[in-house]
Amino acid sequence: MSAELADPITLTTRSGLAIEVRPAMPGDEAALRQLFESVSSDDRRFRFLTACDQLSNEQIAAMTQVDHWQTDSFLAFADGELVASAVLACDKPMVMAEVAISIRSDRKGQGIGWSLLDYITGEAARRGVKYLLSIESRENHQAIALEREMGFIARPVEGDSTLVLLERRF
Repeated sequence: MSAELADPITLTTRSGLAIEVRPAMPGDEAALRQLFESVSSDDRRFRFLTACDQLSNEQIAAMTQVDHWQTDSFLAFADGELVASAVLACDKPMVMAEVAISIRSDRKGQGIGWSLLDYITGEAARRGVKYLLSIESRENHQAIALEREMGFIARPVEGDSTLVLLERRF
């Protein structure tokens, strides 16, 4: 899949909000910086599993300079504004993948996370992935509940009692 050729898709959230989703590309750096400035410090910590006031150039590059198959990064827009970012990162054999999603603080509770996770889950299955993982802080109760609702099974992360691993097999 080429990012230049990928047409945006429109998803309708459970609240009725229409979001347009497209692959992230070089040139989206400023929009991603602004998005992550609009994410709470807890949500940035949950997303990157470390405290950070702002994202590094390397973190931004990891979301905009991807191959769009083994690793893909998606942006979700509502009303013309970037409201969320999602990453799907597969291992080399395309058997296992990890998902991570961030939503602008003022856009939470509108079903964006549910719709993006459902879309990413479908993308993982379409690419032949056998299981999808999400590593969450145990404090991220909303994400854990959402992932469990979508069929992910939770288990402890060996050696780190602050984290939980959620897994969905296909």
